[in-house]
Amino acid sequence: MKLSIALTSFALAVQAQYWGAEEPKYEEECASMEHLEFLDTLEWQSQSAKCKQDEIWRRVTLNTTPNRFFVGTELGRTFKSDLNITFDSVSDSMPLGRVKRTHPRGTTTKVEFIPTHDTPYTGIFQGCKHAIMRISEFVLTTPENPKTAPGHAIKFLRDGMSSANWFMMFAFDGQPSFNFFRNRWTNILQEPNNECARNTIAKKMNQVTDHIGAMSLMELSQFDQYGNEIENHHWPFMIEVEPYDVYGWTDAYQNDFHEQLSAALKPDTALFKVFAYDQPPEYGGYERHIGWIVSRSHTTSSLWGDQKLFFQHHRYEDDIKKRPHYFNWLQFWDNGKFDESPLPNPAPIQKCPFFFLFEEAGLA
Repeated sequence: MKLSIALTSFALAVQAQYWGAEEPKYEEECASMEHLEFLDTLEWQSQSAKCKQDEIWRRVTLNTTPNRFFVGTELGRTFKSDLNITFDSVSDSMPLGRVKRTHPRGTTTKVEFIPTHDTPYTGIFQGCKHAIMRISEFVLTTPENPKTAPGHAIKFLRDGMSSANWFMMFAFDGQPSFNFFRNRWTNILQEPNNECARNTIAKKMNQVTDHIGAMSLMELSQFDQYGNEIENHHWPFMIEVEPYDVYGWTDAYQNDFHEQLSAALKPDTALFKVFAYDQPPEYGGYERHIGWIVSRSHTTSSLWGDQKLFFQHHRYEDDIKKRPHYFNWLQFWDNGKFDESPLPNPAPIQKCPFFFLFEEAGLA
């Protein structure tokens, strides 16, 4: 309890120190956006960041029933879908026909990114007051098997334009713990070691990018939270978020993650420290503390958040066009694409949520 109070006080102190008189005064009344089914129109994008956050939060809190997990052959349509939609759709709601079969259950929180005073990066990295975070689990877990794959997506809302989004996970192969806050998460994941995953979901991801574990950060640096374009924008190669692991969670199963997070994460509390790298640690890069993710609401499960809230992805190929040396620092997938290379025969010994593909093909 003392640690939680300390984190809350710290978050409020940092907010007062950073924002001060620069905090925008959103005095205008927000126009009703209830009539919009899809949050991708010019009418939607032209709203202020605060108004967009308010409308998203209204939808999030309408129904706090969590979505179900997809299991077994229910995941099959993932391999028949076009993943380019996830990267090419500029929207805050799920594109038409897209179903979230992985990461289908999560919790949603209003958050703020508060930067350190000396961050060298531009755009959203200079601070964002109105953001939405969704913490999720990749697929269904069971209490008997202490293995989870936690991560989050954050939507940084900007005045009069589209949002910026980032994605963080611990690892494709997960962690041997039910404590979601045990490890740091990052935007650059190492390729999975699990042979089942390598020959299924990893090959599917290769249909949209050659760097399957990497999510670009460049777009976050190009515009600030007020919609101003940054002429000489600057962004880090990689970031890591370090959760404040102060809630007494253990590696063993204690409760379903969405119930655990909803009960523990309170408003106005520092949830994550954010660290940036200009080059990978294995190449001599060093971490720089650049800010905090602070909650600005309670945390809740949400059917709309699980089914309709959308976070656009960005390929690392975009970064490489501007910074070609990044190519040498990233893993390049050379194990084939799902629709161009056959499943191995016999099936791998290691299983994964997509092992049903080998069973359907008569390989297991």
